[in-house]
Amino acid sequence: MNFRNYLFTILTSLLIVSCNNGPKVITEQSNENKEETNSGIFSEEKPKIEIPANKTSSSIMDGLHTVVVNEILPATKYVYLNVTEAGEEFWIATRSQDITKGGTYFYKRGLLKTNYESKEYNRVFDKIYLVSSLVAENHRNNTNSVNHDISIKEESFNQKETIPTHTEKIIPHKGSITIAEIVANPTQYEGKTVQLSGKCVKINPNIMERNWIHLQDGSKNDFDLVITSNTFVPEGKIITIRALVSINRDFGAGYQYDLILENGTIID
Repeated sequence: MNFRNYLFTILTSLLIVSCNNGPKVITEQSNENKEETNSGIFSEEKPKIEIPANKTSSSIMDGLHTVVVNEILPATKYVYLNVTEAGEEFWIATRSQDITKGGTYFYKRGLLKTNYESKEYNRVFDKIYLVSSLVAENHRNNTNSVNHDISIKEESFNQKETIPTHTEKIIPHKGSITIAEIVANPTQYEGKTVQLSGKCVKINPNIMERNWIHLQDGSKNDFDLVITSNTFVPEGKIITIRALVSINRDFGAGYQYDLILENGTIID
C-alpha cells in the first residue's frame, strides 16, 4: 500500500466514526417527574388551588359594620347610640330595641345625616347615621344568620305602618288641599300637581334613590298617604309640599300603591 492509499484509508475511518457520534437525544421525563415539576403555567391543565375550609363568602360580610355601644339615648320610636368602630366614635339612630351598653352589634349600610335635630333631647347631632336595624353579636352565633336577619328587618322596617299624628295643630298653607279631598276622588287629581300641608309621621330614606314620606294632616289619618321626594324630612316635622298625583303605581320590591304622590318639592 502506497502512502496515498494509506492516507485515504485513515480519512475514511475518521468520517465513519464522526457520523456515529451525532447529537444526543434527550428523552422525555417520566410521568412521576412531570407531576412534581408541573406548575400549571405552561400546561393546558390548570393547577389545583386549595381553599381553606373555614373561609366564608366575602359577599356575606360586604358592607357589614361592627360597633361597640358606648352610650344609649332612648327616644319614643328611636334609640340614639354613641358607638365605636375601628377606633372611630360616632352616633347612629335606629328603631327602638333592647340595647346593652358595652355590647357589640352589627349593621349594614347607614344613611349619613349632618346637623340632625332630635327634638326630644333638644339636641343637634353634627353627624349621625340612620340605621334600619342592629343585630347583636351573639345572635344565633352565625354570621350567615346575622346577614339574613338584617335583610329581613330592613324589609319589615320599610313596610307601611300607621303612626298617630302628633297633637300640634297643622295650619294649611295657602293653596293647599287636604288628604281627605284627594282620597275621596283620586281620579280627579291624577296627573296633576297638588299642594298639601301636614306632618311627616314616618320617613323611609334613600330607597330606590327616593325618600318615602308618610304624611298626615288630620283630615283622614286612617289613610297612609306616601309622597316621594329627593328631600329628607325628619319625623315630626310639619311641611308644605307640592307633588304629582299618581294612581296604581308599582315600583317593585313590594312598593305598590293605589294612590301615591311623586317628585315632592318642599316649599315650607
